[in-house]
Order: sequence, then structure tokens, then C-alpha cells
Amino acid sequence: MSRQDFRSVARSVATVVAMAAALPAAVPVAAAFDEAELGCLALNVYHEARGESVRGQRAVAAVTLNRVRSPKFPSSICAVVWQPRQFSWTHTRRSYFPGDDAAWRKALEVARESLEPEVAGVHENVLYYHSKRVRPRWTRNVRFVERVGSHLFYAS
Repeated sequence: MSRQDFRSVARSVATVVAMAAALPAAVPVAAAFDEAELGCLALNVYHEARGESVRGQRAVAAVTLNRVRSPKFPSSICAVVWQPRQFSWTHTRRSYFPGDDAAWRKALEVARESLEPEVAGVHENVLYYHSKRVRPRWTRNVRFVERVGSHLFYAS
């Protein structure tokens, strides 16, 4: 098994394990796919913004969802989240499994709320963000939109 294959399997397993903690006992099979997408969104919110306000967590969720709608990115939440080198937590050697139960529950709540139309439109067209602690080169090619907590958000 190649290193790339191993990482892919590890990511899949981590997502399934994380989702198992969030799924009610009797989730219909068809709904499990929707729950898996919700789980990927919640994992991204948890790892990228668990220390942020709800507004900051929603902004991170919005970037993920806006990318799903954009032709520049994959068309599913999980594919966007696991796209190589897009979100820092997906390429570290840390555990992907949420270790803080309260923050995980909050990330799930924010992920669910972010799918609602009235929440989803708040950060429309925002496709990128980064921590205020770094200055990536790609920011020269995008338009700054706002700072929310410790993240700076951009539109293309």
C-alpha cells in the first residue's frame, strides 16, 4: 500500500469514527450519507475554528460550503475538506478524532445550522481564509472581505 493510499484510508476511517460519535442509534442508511457530509463539515469546523466564536465557526463552515458550490473545487463537502493541502488539520500527524466533546457538539451544531439558507448566505462568495498569524502568497490574488476572530476571509 502506498503512502497516499494509506493516508486516504486513514482519512476515511477517521471520518467514519468521528461520525459514529455523532450519529443517533437508528439513522436510516440513506440519511447516513447526508450525515457523513455533515460530519466532514463538522470536523472541519472543529479542527479549524473550535476556539473561535460561533460567528467565526460559521464563517469557516461557509467557506467549505461555498467551495462545494464553486466550479473551482470538488462538488461534495467531504471532497472539499479532504482536498490535499487546503485545510491545515488534514495534513498533520495529529489525530483527526475530536478530543473535546463540548467543542465537537458545538461544531456539529454549527455545521447543521450552516446548512440553513438564512445562515448560508451570510458569507456568500467567500472561498478562502487563513489565520492572522500567517501571510500566504495567494492573498495577493484574492479580495479581502473581513476578519472574524483570528481568521482573515477572502473572495476571489
